Amino acid sequence: MDVYEEVQQKMHRYDVRNFHTWLYSVAKNHCLQRLRKDKQALFVNIDHADMENEDVFTLLDKAKTSEEETALAYCLDELTVEQRRSVEFFYYENKSYADIVSLTGYTLAKVKSYIQNGKRNLKNCILGRLKKD
Repeated sequence: MDVYEEVQQKMHRYDVRNFHTWLYSVAKNHCLQRLRKDKQALFVNIDHADMENEDVFTLLDKAKTSEEETALAYCLDELTVEQRRSVEFFYYENKSYADIVSLTGYTLAKVKSYIQNGKRNLKNCILGRLKKD
């Protein structure tokens, strides 16, 4: 059944006050049901350059300059204890989120937050340190 037929069948069953919002919900739910039924996963190829600034090194780059290594060490110390521990476990020790939760006792949401905020704070700190030099 396509969306048009579904809309015709359901419209008389509901008191539709905002048609556009209701139509959007019906169409969205129809698409989600179709995806579940077909059991197809959708994957989008994302270029790594779209995700990060290529000028900034990552925590695991082997070819860091001594200035970058110094900035990284300084900025790691500037993070909160929770952020530093989470970032170090995740990037240096290749621990999963679940492993970090077990090791630290933080909740999964907190671990994800600490890593995300830690990465952002490291990036900002390192860029600031490198611009000063």
